[in-house]
Amino acid sequence: MCIIRIHDWMASKCLKLNEDKTEIIWLDTHQQLDKITVQTLTLPNATVPFSTIVNDLGILLDSQLTMADHSAALSRFCFFHL
Repeated sequence: MCIIRIHDWMASKCLKLNEDKTEIIWLDTHQQLDKITVQTLTLPNATVPFSTIVNDLGILLDSQLTMADHSAALSRFCFFHL
């Protein structure tokens, strides 16, 4: 499995995969997402559920890449600072 290879590679470079903060998302159309039956990914030390929204470097990504959640969060942030 690819995630085990990533985990092993990171360990060989003295890095740690923080499985408690790991988020996983399926990216596709609404019709294709409805066909997915897998709900979790089992890592060596944790089981991670799939999310509908993930945070990647401060950007909120949803499963259809509409950016609606990120736009709403950015609007709230800007309005707060005004």
